[in-house]
Parts: sequence; structure tokens; C-alpha cells
Amino acid sequence: MNINKIRKIAIAINIILILAVLLAYAISNSAFNFKGNTLKQKQKVGMGYVRTGRVEYKSPDVFLLGDFTANMASHDRSGKFVRVEIKLQMSDNDMVGELKEKNILLRDAVIEEMSLKRFSEVSTPRGKEELKNNIKNRLNSIVGDGDIEDVYFTQFIIQ
Repeated sequence: MNINKIRKIAIAINIILILAVLLAYAISNSAFNFKGNTLKQKQKVGMGYVRTGRVEYKSPDVFLLGDFTANMASHDRSGKFVRVEIKLQMSDNDMVGELKEKNILLRDAVIEEMSLKRFSEVSTPRGKEELKNNIKNRLNSIVGDGDIEDVYFTQFIIQ
């Protein structure tokens, strides 16, 4: 056999092996979790990063009210808006039917409450807690059976 032909075959085999190793490395270190088809999130720990899986908390007494976007009161900065996703902690699982039935009223009350707040009020942790309490009290005045025990912001964006 010709030495040039052997050399070309050896180079081709090395290139294929290198590509296979690179592909395996890229797949194993990618942000995509092939087991659950959800994205992995990186959490900063100390000097480096540690991969953590996305955890969905599913409780029978938590109700997803939905996403909300509202313009903020323009006393201190005009053109600002807040976007939140709200989940409600219910005192009783039987409230789900009523919450679905009164969804429009509940959503209107949340948007109205968010529109009353200024940027400076909701940009602090204390202001967010106050907004949660105001929303909880307002929604409890609308629902008849049971109580909304807590309001959770699963997303909170101010722009």
C-alpha cells in the first residue's frame, strides 16, 4: 500500500474522532436537558457556576391567575410599566371553580392595583410585599367562598 494513501486514511480517521469527541462534549455540556426537555438554569455558587435543573412546584391549592402587564402611575417616572405572573395560594381547593368563574373581575382588580403603584414603590422588596398584600386584600373582597392566603409573583419585571 502506498504511504500517502495510509497517511490520508489516518488523517481522516483522526478528524472523524476529533469531531465525534467535540460533538459528545457539546451535547453533554449544552443547556438543554434531554431527559425532561426543559432548559437547565445556572446558579452562581462561590467562584464558579453549578448547574441546577428547573423545578416546577405543583400544589393543588395554588392557582395560576396569569400574566399581567400594567402601566404604572406616572408621578415620578412616566412611561414605566410592570409585568408580573401571579399565582394564588388558596385556603380551599374548592375555590378553583369560583376563581375561574370570576377570572375577569380578578384580573381587572390586579391590573387596577398595579396601575396605582409608582416605580419607586414597587422597586423595593418592601414595596413588592405591600403590592402583594394589596392584591390579596382586593381579591379576597371579590371571592366569596374561602380565602386567598398568599399571592406569589413568579415573574416580576419593571421597565
